Amino acid sequence: MMSILKRSCLLIIFALLVSVVSTAFADNSFDRELIVKDEQRSDRVESVFKNLMAAYEDEDAQGFLALVSDERFRQDYITFTDALYSDFRHYEIHHVDYWIDRVVTDHVKRFLYVRWEKRYENLDDGEQLTLRGYSRFLFDDVEGDYLLVELAGNSLFGGSLPEWVEEVPQISGQEVEVFNSQESLVPATPADLVVESAVLTCPPLDMVLPTAMSPTVTCRVRNIGGTTSDPCQIILYLYKDTYTSSVQSLASGQAQDITFTGVNSDSCPSGYSEDRVIVDYLDTVPESNESNNESSLTVGF
Repeated sequence: MMSILKRSCLLIIFALLVSVVSTAFADNSFDRELIVKDEQRSDRVESVFKNLMAAYEDEDAQGFLALVSDERFRQDYITFTDALYSDFRHYEIHHVDYWIDRVVTDHVKRFLYVRWEKRYENLDDGEQLTLRGYSRFLFDDVEGDYLLVELAGNSLFGGSLPEWVEEVPQISGQEVEVFNSQESLVPATPADLVVESAVLTCPPLDMVLPTAMSPTVTCRVRNIGGTTSDPCQIILYLYKDTYTSSVQSLASGQAQDITFTGVNSDSCPSGYSEDRVIVDYLDTVPESNESNNESSLTVGF
């Protein structure tokens, strides 16, 4: 009887051991399967990025956009497509070298961090340029295919369109260096002229206005862009009259004060709703923002 009991206990213990080993093996197999799937997904994303780069170098817009999800794109898809076509109009892409820094997993999504160097020709002036940067690309599984859904960091794609560059979020570690073939620094952004202030100074109301005491308008123009601006013209609309003056070439960050004297006194003392100043009103200066050249007048005494 005791012998039978011992054998039963041994059989139970053996069965338990087999169950534990089987469970552990199954768990390990499941973990290994997840790891393999993760590696396969990352490999697929890297392959898609490689195809994106090939299409970009070949200036194949349709092939490139076939790897971008218009439905899940997290930024303005139309602006991005405009930026891509802008690159192909303004640049001749010679070659892009890239180095994948890391791949970060977010469930099935993959963040691809990439350092790159782009060599290209600016077709507007024939200059040979090299652009270096650090970017993050987000890929998502869309019906079984990994497609690009977001870009961040330096603008590897679409950098010729300022509206797109402004929309791309920054990331830690990004950098922009633009060099010509002689390795001299070329500013990355165009000039941008703004009217920081425009003041109509009126004489006291009870004063008879001799010529020396006629109203004046003083403006301050500043270049907030990244390159030196060309000389241009500034125009003042005051009541029913117009006045023009010259703006010198301004380096990045430099300002110039301009004073209009002997102007029409009909806008004094309160000013007129249409009084305004526009710098580069003839649009002779290439700027990163063409919509911020105008300022209304404030009135002082």
